[in-house]
Amino acid sequence: MNYKAFEQKKQFIIGKNVVGIDPAKSKHQLALVNPDGISLHGSFTVSADHNGFTETLWKKLKKRLDNINKENIVFAIETSCNLWNVFAHYLHSNGWTVLLVSPLTTYQARPKMNHDYSKTDPKDALIIANETRAGHFDFYRQYSPEINAMHDLSISYDKLRKDVCQYKGRIRGIIERVFPEYLTVLNLDTKTSRYLLKQYFLPYHYSQMDIIKEAKAVRKLSNGNHKIKTLQRLKEKAKMSIGISQTEIEETMLKSQLTCWLTLLEGALEQQNIILTNLLEITEQTPYFNILKSIKGISDITAALFIAETRDLAMFKHPKQIEKMAGFNLRQSQSGNIYGSRRISRIGNKRLRWVLYRMAEETKNHIPEVRKKYLIRQLKRKCYRKNVVAAIPVLLRLIMNLIKENREYEFRESSQKELEKLEKQYEAKKTGKKRQAA
Repeated sequence: MNYKAFEQKKQFIIGKNVVGIDPAKSKHQLALVNPDGISLHGSFTVSADHNGFTETLWKKLKKRLDNINKENIVFAIETSCNLWNVFAHYLHSNGWTVLLVSPLTTYQARPKMNHDYSKTDPKDALIIANETRAGHFDFYRQYSPEINAMHDLSISYDKLRKDVCQYKGRIRGIIERVFPEYLTVLNLDTKTSRYLLKQYFLPYHYSQMDIIKEAKAVRKLSNGNHKIKTLQRLKEKAKMSIGISQTEIEETMLKSQLTCWLTLLEGALEQQNIILTNLLEITEQTPYFNILKSIKGISDITAALFIAETRDLAMFKHPKQIEKMAGFNLRQSQSGNIYGSRRISRIGNKRLRWVLYRMAEETKNHIPEVRKKYLIRQLKRKCYRKNVVAAIPVLLRLIMNLIKENREYEFRESSQKELEKLEKQYEAKKTGKKRQAA
């Protein structure tokens, strides 16, 4: 924990009245606490509309506090869902100091007041104000329109990515039931597969398929990767399929379901490409894009998503700040000479966590600095996912150093020599295990 930053927050809040805000859809609950921590005349509500923001709020505050100015009062709002965004933006744009309190802070502080976890809006508003006085807050920061646009596009891409995975899973569920052998021949992620499934999805469909007619379309869609041989394999598999046979009415209903999921999948993929195109247009103009792209294994997509999720890389002074933002920081458990197991906290930005994992997964195959960390861990204990995650801090240190020096990545022979030794050890270990298994 950065105690210096924590003390600075506590110093900042000294002598200020704090308005704790528990946001909601229609009415926000507020509680005013003076510099001594005493609640002034209980909590009150403000409607989430123009009248509530411009009139009701200030009338009720003036009843509780004689002198209201921007020096002696701050607003602390809980960052729950998206309910806080509009109110926080209104206050900040009008020159008021806005502080952000995590819902996790509120949750952990509830039993302090009356020794239970009971939740009410007035109680939460008072807790938010009191926790702010204790220094448990973050400063509200307004970003440029470009950064906000990047972040919104990244959120949209992530939602579409989840939709795509969901639709693929539903299509797979149908195929596994009626023609499971299909999945051993073609991947559902391909255009070829989606084209064929629109017309043929049951084994007898493929048994009656005109191979010569479909071969041209399949070859064009797959850029020559799939030809007559692929269709012949499908036909052979269809003859020996163990899939569940369907009656006429079942087949009709199944076709309508499959058509629905295929249409939605293609629509989501198309929208995903539009979002990525717009995102790349903005991120390519940032000074960080080419630096990230110079690291082999970081694609245009992951580079753009990383920039969008971190928003402004210039505000980070240390790579561990990005680790913590993603939830990759370690949860430590220590008492005296006893140390518990260390695990990642997972308290942070899930989208950034996914992007960092994908970046580490690819760079561990190409970048010596990241590859060395991964191999050392694999030699000690083989555990793919944990060792990829362990390589993320190394990748972040590399990225931050390149950004500070404002240069692209350069391959160094000195690091290659050390890597070659580790590769030999790792290869020998794998060969030994194969012999034991044989």
